Amino acid sequence: MSAASVASGQQRGGNVQTSFVGLIDSKAYCDRLIQACRAITGKTEQKLLHRESVFRLATSASAAPPAKPLQYELRLRLGKTTSSDSEKFVQPMSLICYGETLPVHPSTDRVFRPEDSKRRLPKPSLRRVVEVEVGHTCDEFLKLFGFDVDYIFIRSGQQFICGTNDRCTIMISEIHQLHAQQQTPKLEKDAAGKPVDNVYLVEVLAVSADETAASVEVAVRDVLALADKLSPYVTLNC
Repeated sequence: MSAASVASGQQRGGNVQTSFVGLIDSKAYCDRLIQACRAITGKTEQKLLHRESVFRLATSASAAPPAKPLQYELRLRLGKTTSSDSEKFVQPMSLICYGETLPVHPSTDRVFRPEDSKRRLPKPSLRRVVEVEVGHTCDEFLKLFGFDVDYIFIRSGQQFICGTNDRCTIMISEIHQLHAQQQTPKLEKDAAGKPVDNVYLVEVLAVSADETAASVEVAVRDVLALADKLSPYVTLNC
């Protein structure tokens, strides 16, 4: 794969991702949250199964550490989803670059102090993000440019699509980390070495159409509206 083929890939991401994250440690609470998402979003539910490889820039033993920590992260995602009517979709492999965390623009900050609310809404995180479709040899391409696989994980669960122009996604999933390429996925372990089961990662996110303050504000408003509706079922940004 050439650099031109990556550069010419279809860009699916926008420019700024607004997101909330939470955890649920009970299957019963997870089922309640899924039922709430079905009521909020309608018939947009999909089962998801993602295999994601997280890459880091390789450094030699003699190389000096960077003066400033890297502010970006590369992920190679291979995904499959199944809609509510059992139609299966094998998604193209995508390369996702998460950039640095961004401050909230002063013009958007007013969104967090709605006049009709008695509480100050939590602030979601904002990061630059670019997603492009790539070929299945992209991992070799990245290694040629000095990147190594840091770790691999499997994400399995449900996702819901909603919001302005379907730019919002709610993902409820279990995370299984792979410690070797051919290893069977296993649940993570706690500090005592015991398996951690029935722990679900909840992500509520939206990607803006561009980096303008107006576009980012639309994404922020959509995510805040979802977070407010889901607040009885999960604590976000915990």
